[in-house]
Amino acid sequence: MNEPVSPDKARASVPFGIRLAGAWSGYLLLVAAAVALVFWALAKLGLVTVALVTGIMVAALLQPLVAWLVRRGLGRGLSAVISFFVGFGFIALLVWFVWAQVAGSSGEFASQFGGAQRGARDWLVDGPLGLAPATANTYTVDLAKTVSEHSGDITAQAGGYLGQAAGALSGFVLTLFCVLFLLADDGSIWRWCVRVLPRPAHNYADLAGAAAWRTLVVYMRSLVLLAVLNAGAMLPVMWIAGVPLAVPLTVALFLGSLVPLVGVLVAAVLLFVIALVSKGIVTAIVMMVALALVIQLFGNLVNPIILGKFVDLHPLVILLGVTAGTVLGGAFGAFTAVPLIAVVNNMVKVMRRYHVSGEVDEDLDHVPEARLENLVEESL
Repeated sequence: MNEPVSPDKARASVPFGIRLAGAWSGYLLLVAAAVALVFWALAKLGLVTVALVTGIMVAALLQPLVAWLVRRGLGRGLSAVISFFVGFGFIALLVWFVWAQVAGSSGEFASQFGGAQRGARDWLVDGPLGLAPATANTYTVDLAKTVSEHSGDITAQAGGYLGQAAGALSGFVLTLFCVLFLLADDGSIWRWCVRVLPRPAHNYADLAGAAAWRTLVVYMRSLVLLAVLNAGAMLPVMWIAGVPLAVPLTVALFLGSLVPLVGVLVAAVLLFVIALVSKGIVTAIVMMVALALVIQLFGNLVNPIILGKFVDLHPLVILLGVTAGTVLGGAFGAFTAVPLIAVVNNMVKVMRRYHVSGEVDEDLDHVPEARLENLVEESL
């Protein structure tokens, strides 16, 4: 009679490699399920998620100003309020400047639009494309006539988006509150989040939070510097080409560069339209080519130098991350993909160094501030 096989013998009969692969597969499935659950919850709370993430990134941008004011003897709350109004006031002033300059020249551009339309048609027919006159009319004269005849319908359809505009406005207001409260916070929000975790994880969470925040501050600072370089490089190009409103367009390019993809696209369309109306389609195309070259040059050569070790990611990782972010979250996903990958990478790097160093002390609620700074500096 066969004796029953004990569980230990049955487990021992399975090759070690299969057991190891099974264990890893189970852990990976659990991690993937947890990550999917988190992203599902964030997607369900879309407005809140966008407002919170945007608020954190803007707060990281304004944090150095808050720290500078605190070092000058001002209280945390007053420093936060001053930094908040300085930051958003500066952006509002730039937006108003661009709007006022473009609106003030709208009459002149309207009178030039007919000539630009005819010039575009002649270029399509007589230029390198060599289109038939009927086809060229479809893209110029007929298109302009269609837009003019259906302007009422277009306006009515735009009115249907008022609900979405109201949602965007409420999200913007929520973002403002998030920025203000995050700037005024002295770390109590993060300490509360850490206390929710088991005590052995407190030190790791402290280090991960410090690394994430440092990475975001550096990333946002580099984003602003890169926007300044992009806009500044295009200013002499527009002056040489004789494009009107060069300074307002430079400011628009700066603001657009702060919002990758969407913002740059909007600023590029504005530049293209003004160059087309004032100087013709050849100049407009040259402006687009110059803008693409400037963005690629500074993005691929200068930006890695600015970011340095804080966003030390392989270009393939950045490309795949931005693509995945675009698929999952559209323009917002593309905007947050690189900083998210950099933050996770640096968090893991700091926690691994802390664990390997053998300095884990489960009796400590938090890593002392000085030691926290040293560990982050040593790891990044």
